[in-house]
Amino acid sequence: MVKGANVGLASLSEDVGSVVLSLAWCSATGDGDADVSVLLLDADGKVRSDADFFSYNNPAAADGSVQLLGKTPTADGSEDRISLDLTAMPSGVERVVVAASRYDDARFGDLDDLRIAIADRTGEALLGFSITGAGVESAFIFGELYRRGKEWKFRAVGQGYETGLAGLATDFGIDVDNASEEEPEEPVGGTEPSAVVVEAPAESPVTVPAQPTATEAAAARTEAPIDAVDAGGDDGADREVVEQERAELRKFIKGLSPDDIKSGGWFTKLSAQALSSYTDKVDWQYFQERYEGVPADAIVDQRIKMAARYAALEGGLSAGAYTATVVATLGSAGGASPATVPAAVTTMMVDVAFITRLQLRLAYDVAVLYRVPLDLSDPEDMWKLIRVAFTIKSGETVQKGVTKAVPAIVRPLIKRFYSGEVLTAARALPVVGKHLLQKNVIKIGIPLVGVPLAVVLNRYTTLLAGRHAQAVFRNEARVIEIAEDMSKRSQHPQLMLWVAWLVIKANHKIVDDEALLIRHLVRLVRDQHQVVDRQLAHLVDIDRAEVWRRLDAEPGDLSDILDVANRVATVDGAVNALERAVISELRDRCRRG
Repeated sequence: MVKGANVGLASLSEDVGSVVLSLAWCSATGDGDADVSVLLLDADGKVRSDADFFSYNNPAAADGSVQLLGKTPTADGSEDRISLDLTAMPSGVERVVVAASRYDDARFGDLDDLRIAIADRTGEALLGFSITGAGVESAFIFGELYRRGKEWKFRAVGQGYETGLAGLATDFGIDVDNASEEEPEEPVGGTEPSAVVVEAPAESPVTVPAQPTATEAAAARTEAPIDAVDAGGDDGADREVVEQERAELRKFIKGLSPDDIKSGGWFTKLSAQALSSYTDKVDWQYFQERYEGVPADAIVDQRIKMAARYAALEGGLSAGAYTATVVATLGSAGGASPATVPAAVTTMMVDVAFITRLQLRLAYDVAVLYRVPLDLSDPEDMWKLIRVAFTIKSGETVQKGVTKAVPAIVRPLIKRFYSGEVLTAARALPVVGKHLLQKNVIKIGIPLVGVPLAVVLNRYTTLLAGRHAQAVFRNEARVIEIAEDMSKRSQHPQLMLWVAWLVIKANHKIVDDEALLIRHLVRLVRDQHQVVDRQLAHLVDIDRAEVWRRLDAEPGDLSDILDVANRVATVDGAVNALERAVISELRDRCRRG
């Protein structure tokens, strides 16, 4: 397509209820990158609320209409994929804008081969658009989907912004100037709470979001993070639960040594404490008893919102106790000194521990609800849970980790107030402890707005953690569902594994969804068919001739194998040319058979 052109999706495919958009770029150095974002606009060309802005910090819509699927490395750059379920798109949304932005003075002129492609539900490529002439722009609208009657159409846009994401967001109705002081809005249809004043430990008034009504509170307690106590049916119920959790964690913090806090050992101990007894009683059956007949998506959404309310309340209770002494200690000593542990740092660490445990358990809940198997005695599964719970990306730098912890539109404010000393304050901690401590420093490192920012960021980062966990584990549940169906239908389980692996390796690289698929497929074939192929397990490079030999040796109908190949090729989106070539040859051989 050329810039400005448009086309109806229905004219390209019969199956465009859901589409996958791929944004890609590359650079001469191989390390250039950008962050994708999606904006849902109404008939006036504006977002209905800030909840209609999806980015790294808000990767999925509760109704499934938008899901940011994450980055996939390419030979000389990276590709970001976005799933749009157009059948689930709210009726008030008329346009879906797809954009990308860069930070820290990086410009799109430093990247090459900017392009967007769209594939239908089956993975069949529908169209592509390449952007040329990029220069000093730090944000770009790649394209947009828009309604015309009952049909969705795509327009190739290619519009750049020298003012970056802030300029782009402002154009579509996001109030960037006030974003640092306002709590992210609930999705349209929710009720925005007013402010009330709650007494904080430091005996100063703290503004926090209003708590739910008595009826809401009574219902919410069944949705609360596990171990919540059923405290009476009034507005103070949530606060009572939070205060009980804080009292328990205060005992835990006081049992830590100064070295535990400084070295990051607190995180190891807290992880064990947070999950040991919890996972013994929280399983699929637990949720079935509490939410009989309720779909997993609805339960996950409610638990995320309840956890966010708890996090906001905790932020209000803790923020008043933060002092300039804590900030100075972190900035100059690189960690908490023994003199401060019994006093202000204890309060700070209670907040860190509360949010850490809350988000870790929330991520675990989401995995259980989507029936994603996790063995927390397996280091790989435990690390996956930690990365999902705290939205940790491998290779994140300290500064990038800090700025990614807050909404994109708040980042300029954060950068304005941060000094080099604060950014390097936690270098002595392990990566996870450092990441979490930095999130806490954000809440107290900006003069005059520490209290409201603590409330906002506690709530926001918990919403982020929950939505990120939902996007990751819901996608893995989708892959597991595909694997289960393939295993159930297969009449040739061992051959199925060889063909699946051949298709995955066709383009000589493996993306996350493909790795998930083969992992679960091997597990299911072992459990359901009692087949373990040790020869396949020890392969480095798969020999196509060996697969064809095995295929030719199988008598009878091989249509199930051809179906496997097609489904494996589409698990990560559009089918590429190399996968298509493998499937074509496989189809010919199955017909001969």
